[in-house]
Amino acid sequence: MDRLKSLNDRSKNFQRDRIDRKLYTEFMLSNEFLLLAYNRIRSKPGNMTPGVTPETLDGFSLEDVSKITADLKKETFEFKPTRRIYIPKANGKLRPLSIGSPRDKVVLEAIRMVLEAIYEPLFLDVSHGFRPCRSCHTALKSIYTKYQAVA
Repeated sequence: MDRLKSLNDRSKNFQRDRIDRKLYTEFMLSNEFLLLAYNRIRSKPGNMTPGVTPETLDGFSLEDVSKITADLKKETFEFKPTRRIYIPKANGKLRPLSIGSPRDKVVLEAIRMVLEAIYEPLFLDVSHGFRPCRSCHTALKSIYTKYQAVA
């Protein structure tokens, strides 16, 4: 977490500088970092849905993390195909949803954490789309409070 916070601080304080750290070796090849990624997603109920194989995050172990790290070091890690299901929407139509394997979910979460640490400090405060703790509801609330004060 300290390394991630350091990366975030560097991005915030030196916005014009290039991030030239060895992100792949420093983060993605760390068992501890992959465990942190696993711990961030394991409690989300959708992550217990099996993908193409019957595996779920429920049966994930330290051996799995070590295997992922070894595959990433050897550069032999490959994402598996996703399982496609369709969820009914309120209007009666179906929304497609792809479900990946547990290994893929952990690696993708680790990548998301690194990218978020780098880019989150660079976004404007008025940007609400696809950001942590922000949504269309926070955008509307922001507009309402800003223009409520003006009126």
